[in-house]
Amino acid sequence: MKTIFSCSTIAGVAAAVPAGRLDLSTLASEWGERNVANIIQSTGITHVREAPPGMTAADLCEAAARSLLSALGVEPGEIDGIVFVSQTPDHIMPATSAILQHRLQLERRVAAFDVSYGCSGYVYSLLQADLLIGSGLCRSVLVCAGDTTTRVVNPRDRALKMLFGDGGSATLVVQGNDPHAYSVRTDGSGARSLIIPAGGARQPRSATTCVARAAEDGNVRSEEDLYMDGIAVLYMALRDVPEAIDEAVALAGWTRSDVSFFGLHQANRFMTDYLAKKLRAAPGAVPFGAADVGNTGPASIPVLLAREHSRLAAEGRLQRSVLCGFGVGFSVAAMTVPLAHTTFLNLIELE
Repeated sequence: MKTIFSCSTIAGVAAAVPAGRLDLSTLASEWGERNVANIIQSTGITHVREAPPGMTAADLCEAAARSLLSALGVEPGEIDGIVFVSQTPDHIMPATSAILQHRLQLERRVAAFDVSYGCSGYVYSLLQADLLIGSGLCRSVLVCAGDTTTRVVNPRDRALKMLFGDGGSATLVVQGNDPHAYSVRTDGSGARSLIIPAGGARQPRSATTCVARAAEDGNVRSEEDLYMDGIAVLYMALRDVPEAIDEAVALAGWTRSDVSFFGLHQANRFMTDYLAKKLRAAPGAVPFGAADVGNTGPASIPVLLAREHSRLAAEGRLQRSVLCGFGVGFSVAAMTVPLAHTTFLNLIELE
């Protein structure tokens, strides 16, 4: 599915991560020096950020939002829409977007939505913001995207323990006339390749779902922990990401060579580098910025922008940008967007 909007502009982006970090090399005593070194080399991730007890994705998004609104000189009363995208909400109910509306002191008249998506969720939530603005319902939408995935990873699952980190973000989308071309796709046949099996209505938590067991892949997890088939996710990304990007780029009237910056979901360095080759992107156009934070799910693209915006701006790469998230579902969302006039904050480290 594809569409194009020219009703908004991205005014600003901020991202926050916990200050606390886990040095993955310290896990060598538990899992073996060679195993740990091989994982670090293939993923390009040396540290992951871990939220301390009591810190949630909503807290990280709130910190990013407060900093962003202050930097832009925007009062809370000017916001009339808020979208929270996460798979680690504060509660099963109520919606975390409603909690953030109160904590950020937004007006009661705001439209508030939760979007239950992970690594593709940032672009999906920007699409939601365009839908709200394009419909005439909202003039400015605050998009809050983040996850504390470390909470749902079994500490004895070395494949995921050394991959996922925690992060949150805030993006302000306001009325404007920037063209945003989108391409989205979903393949539910891959749903069980990236899943927390227990905890929902289909398989409620029980005395047995919390019991961790050794799996065929040699890792340990329970049915309440995150499971990922990394090879299946890789194949999906290599198949669908270039197609979605090409569709969005063509809808915008560009060619792939016109794109000066590809902001891809930061799964790991191997994935990012492989996609860069598939896209035949110019050197420096597909940066990897998760080495000391890990895969932060729906916050990974804002975290990348917070880390790389100065270089990208200096090199003139932000005018014709493509953002693309992919993962759980399976789902993919790509968009074209001009970012040369967007305000970016440096990465916030939350104590």
